[in-house]
Amino acid sequence: MSSDPFADLAGSTEAFATEFREFMTRNPRPAPGSPADSEAHGEPFAGDWADRPSSDIFATAYLAASSCTDHLLGLVDVLRCRNALFSAYTLTRGAVEAAALGCYLTDPDIAGRERVRRTMNYRLDALCERTWLFQDMQGEYAAGKLDETRQRISDFARSATQHGFDFHNMNGKGRAAHVGPSHPAAMTLISLAVDKDMPELGRMYQRLLSATAHSAVHGLARMLTPLSPNEGRPGEALAAVNIEPRRLAVELVVGPLAAHGLARGVEWFTGCDMSSLHGPANQMLLTWSRVGRISVPSVTA
Repeated sequence: MSSDPFADLAGSTEAFATEFREFMTRNPRPAPGSPADSEAHGEPFAGDWADRPSSDIFATAYLAASSCTDHLLGLVDVLRCRNALFSAYTLTRGAVEAAALGCYLTDPDIAGRERVRRTMNYRLDALCERTWLFQDMQGEYAAGKLDETRQRISDFARSATQHGFDFHNMNGKGRAAHVGPSHPAAMTLISLAVDKDMPELGRMYQRLLSATAHSAVHGLARMLTPLSPNEGRPGEALAAVNIEPRRLAVELVVGPLAAHGLARGVEWFTGCDMSSLHGPANQMLLTWSRVGRISVPSVTA
């Protein structure tokens, strides 16, 4: 423990994020017999939408984990430099949303069929975004890309039907095609990732982070610290953008919590040895707990 709480938060988070990345480097494929390996055996849901849809889930989970650790390491730099504040909330929000996506896909309470469905909905989301993008553009290039994207959506519709899924096509701008139920909103996913038994906690953090990340006036004004009366202007005060470490730890601890949840999901899904991450995870959570004077779960080996 040092006398610099910002440095402690940064150091413990960096150790966790770095080791998480090294874990993925050491384990480029799932362990034999793991859920990721077993569910991909024989690729039971292959079709026009993808040749290896079950195997692709492993890569998607790693992509989410890479994004999560990337944002956490960005947060580390901000905490160390102490020359920015609003971006700490934006980076934490990015880490949390990436972690929530990864938790949703590596959920141990679902079967391989549901995992494929969830993953395909995210791919459909991307295709629908491309459709809306090219609809707003002019010229032969855009028209060709629009036709190509619509064909890919048709491939998804055909494969979904072949495998007994319900397919729902695009329904106006902003309403993406989806297989079965559409995927939950980010707020719902964060609630599930942070604490399934207390969904209001995730919703609260999503609102808190979004208010600052989207530069809502109420989100920005929360960071103002009054310094002194504004001489000559009654009723006004001089203020600075600032925050003390305890409050920052309380408001941003959702980043480490969600990242820890993602690590647990990846460990279960891949079946790979993640014991080297348990120590850094515990240290990170204990540090944020100490600085924020709050209770957080610990890691069990």
